[in-house]
Amino acid sequence: MVGPDDAAPDFAMSRAVEILYELYQRQRRSSEAPPPAPLDRVALLFNETIAFDVTKTRRDEVERTLGIAFAYPARGWHTYCVRGQLGREFLSLFYASGPRPQALVSAELYLPKVDRAPALEPRNLGSFRIVPGEIAIGMQLASLSESFGRIPKPEGFGAYAGIFEARFPGGAAYAMGNEGIIERLAIYALRA
Repeated sequence: MVGPDDAAPDFAMSRAVEILYELYQRQRRSSEAPPPAPLDRVALLFNETIAFDVTKTRRDEVERTLGIAFAYPARGWHTYCVRGQLGREFLSLFYASGPRPQALVSAELYLPKVDRAPALEPRNLGSFRIVPGEIAIGMQLASLSESFGRIPKPEGFGAYAGIFEARFPGGAAYAMGNEGIIERLAIYALRA
């Protein structure tokens, strides 16, 4: 409160407080909002060569179609380099080793962001995208369907400013990006 002897706050400061309050109210309302409705079918990372389905795809099927992958970014990951809309993209797959050995549990498509990424030659397999929705790298994050909800950035996940998730029977799909542009797509199984 401003007393009779206090100088009135300047207009810019008052406006800044109003804007911060509006942002706080919007964030509070969005955190109280129910999660988006899940997709009614399994999301696939798809192109005309192969469809990755974390509820069905097996390693032998992938290798029969795409061949043996490069071990990157760490042991256990199987990575292919493909030509995408924005240039070189990495397709990284991870398979189960437990009760469902060789079952696909993760498929990620992303623009390599580190200098130490291997200099793999991109293969021209056609454009990969998540279906349903035809979601591809290079699209606007704002174009995602209402099934995708923004989630808080997990610890250590500093490469992406915006992370959006859609649940589906048996898994979750993710679109991640910076400056409003999708730079990474992923599907994960929700079982071990």
